[in-house]
Amino acid sequence: MSTPRLILPSDVSLAGQDSRILARLSRDGRYTRVRRGVYAESAEWHALDEPSQYGLRAAAFQLTARRQPVFCLESAAMLWGLWIMGTPQKLHVLTSEGNSGRSHGDVARHLEKPGDNIVACGPLLLTDKLTTTLHLITRLKFEQAVAVCDSSLHLLRYPRPGNIFTPGASHAVEHDPVWNPDVPQGPVLLKSELLAAAESLPKKAARNRAVAVIDFASGLSGSAGESFSRVRMAQLGFIAPELQHEFELRDGHKALVDFWFKDQRKVGEFDGRAKYLRQDWAGGKHTVDRIIDEKNREDQIRAHNVGVFRWTWAEMKDLVGFERILRAAGIPKR
Repeated sequence: MSTPRLILPSDVSLAGQDSRILARLSRDGRYTRVRRGVYAESAEWHALDEPSQYGLRAAAFQLTARRQPVFCLESAAMLWGLWIMGTPQKLHVLTSEGNSGRSHGDVARHLEKPGDNIVACGPLLLTDKLTTTLHLITRLKFEQAVAVCDSSLHLLRYPRPGNIFTPGASHAVEHDPVWNPDVPQGPVLLKSELLAAAESLPKKAARNRAVAVIDFASGLSGSAGESFSRVRMAQLGFIAPELQHEFELRDGHKALVDFWFKDQRKVGEFDGRAKYLRQDWAGGKHTVDRIIDEKNREDQIRAHNVGVFRWTWAEMKDLVGFERILRAAGIPKR
């Protein structure tokens, strides 16, 4: 998916045309106003998914900002591929000046003097992965914080070549940023790094909260849905499962399952459902072929004299319903 070109009134003026033509084309629907004074062709804009549109809004904000912005919190998390819930509504940036750092419109400014924890990705500056993770896990609800922390520790990374971060860079690298919240980017963090950083937090409550999240987190979690499910299991008092247990399949392949309850010989799988519709999942196979492959995989797992049960986002969010699913599968409480 190519990134649409952002057009400014000054670009039109340089081409010898009336800069007001952009506003007219926007009213006609041919162009979309990404933000005040920045436009993109509507066909290209509407072809983007939500994360990519968010990324273009960030790029548009940078074009019109008086100073180079430093993206933080959920905005930085989007670039790091940390597992946050949905696409943020606001752009989050750091500001070191309290009197000029007011939030306005779709921009939320956070008072903090940037230090040596700033990195570059393409033309953008953002807080490094450790800082971004620590900031979020002390602010979000516990299950959301665990998802962010899990993804920062995530061992099964699929880094994309276009998303390259330069530590301590004051200049942009040549590659464009990739706004993909499903794929953790950059170096895998260690729990020891996070715990050491948590100890430096000035407030005891924030330190305690961060340590609780870090202790619970696991780099073996494969998605935000799996992270949420694990928190729900703990909240309901069920025994902790083994994550990413491996089964040898009769076709010679290996299968990693989300949750393995050894004594009960039960496999639990978080079923996001949306993965069957994603073009980049399962090598770009047709949706029907993906579903058939998933059924064959499950049948081969069951051949190990193993039971398999599944749940969706909606079922997991309903605590009473989720407890019923786990009890029906024979999963005991602690």
